[in-house]
Amino acid sequence: MRIVVVNLKGGTGKTTSAVYLACVLATSGPVVLVDTDPQGSATSWAEGAEDLPFATVSVPNASVARQGRDLARRYEHLVIDTPPGHPAITAAALGVAEVALVPVTTGSVDLVRFGATVELIEAARVSNPGLAGFAVLTKTRASTRSRRDVRTALEEAGLLTVLATEIPLREAIGSAEGTTPSAADVAVYEALVRELPRKASR
Repeated sequence: MRIVVVNLKGGTGKTTSAVYLACVLATSGPVVLVDTDPQGSATSWAEGAEDLPFATVSVPNASVARQGRDLARRYEHLVIDTPPGHPAITAAALGVAEVALVPVTTGSVDLVRFGATVELIEAARVSNPGLAGFAVLTKTRASTRSRRDVRTALEEAGLLTVLATEIPLREAIGSAEGTTPSAADVAVYEALVRELPRKASR
């Protein structure tokens, strides 16, 4: 599977999601996490957690399109973490992905940035027609109005399918940077991975 985690808005949990997804996918085959963020968040995380079950490569520029294709031939799974505010890098990453996953927090709905992200996904489908795009709610609190309002806004916008799986606001996940995620917290993302192939095949 080749997943790109993307949102032009910062603070949505892209790097955290990319690391956790890579941990999940590592149980079914070799994984490489590609860090395209010039700030190197995923790379820094990996340097602090030497026992992560996947390889990490830094490609903080649009050459990820070429390098991603090469890495996809060498690894069974490819997870690409993208930066906020770098459309060229994001567009290049989308060109080599099978799934575009857009994390959206329940703190507020920035439909302008979300819409711009979706436009990049749609543009990438010109050369990568098999690309499937999904939104996932992150940092959610159960039974809160904000969670319901954000889900409703995304579903009514109709820009991307909103996954049923949600990533809860959990201190252990939010403070996991630089560590190897625990099995209990990785399990939250296992449901997400199980949902993706089924949805993408439709």
